[in-house]
Amino acid sequence: MGKRESFSRRGFTLVELLVVVSVIALLIAILLPALTKARKQARRTVCASNLRSMGLAVYAYATSNDGHLVTVGLAHGGSVDEDAAWINTLEAEYGNALVARCPSDKSPHWKVPPTGTTELRRVSYATNYYTVKPIADVGPYDRLSLFKKPSQTAYMVELAELGEYAVADHVHPEKWLIDPERKSKEEMEVEQHIDRANYLFIDTHVESLKFKNTYDIDYDNSTLTNIKWIHNLFDPAVAF
Repeated sequence: MGKRESFSRRGFTLVELLVVVSVIALLIAILLPALTKARKQARRTVCASNLRSMGLAVYAYATSNDGHLVTVGLAHGGSVDEDAAWINTLEAEYGNALVARCPSDKSPHWKVPPTGTTELRRVSYATNYYTVKPIADVGPYDRLSLFKKPSQTAYMVELAELGEYAVADHVHPEKWLIDPERKSKEEMEVEQHIDRANYLFIDTHVESLKFKNTYDIDYDNSTLTNIKWIHNLFDPAVAF
């Protein structure tokens, strides 16, 4: 009868366990920031896709309505005209194809109305007010044929999650001239995706941009009557 080989089973020593734990902790420390960044980039991509769909829906609407863009109806601080709200107009016609909420949008107003109103947040995105109402002597730009630079004119932005504009459906870039960084942040999210936000343009393409690359003034060489723009993607008359 042959001899049986015996195998002794040895458990891990404390030192070996500590080494394994240390290696796992190191891998987590290395991979977690990359995974977090990847998740944020994925949310930015989904948001851009949402905006692109909105742009195509607006274009289809304009094609069927003599080139006219959608109107607005949700004012900052509370509803004014539900029927005129662009999100309601588009959802009535293209609802199944549209996603109104950005995956990075954590606004509490989706569930809880802002103080003093009975309105809920309807959409993560807002239209550029230059495109819907006459403003001074430069508007209205409410038809596709009126835009000389459709690929350089911002049409939709990411709406502020807090404050009065959380329940609106448009922003007012014509009011940002003095202290644009502060005023724009009251109306829109300028760093929704790490250090930038998504912007839908009139020609329906979407770009992820830092705010300084969308609206910036050369204050050293500007006066109130002669503004020297570095960037202004919102005013169709000067968009670049």
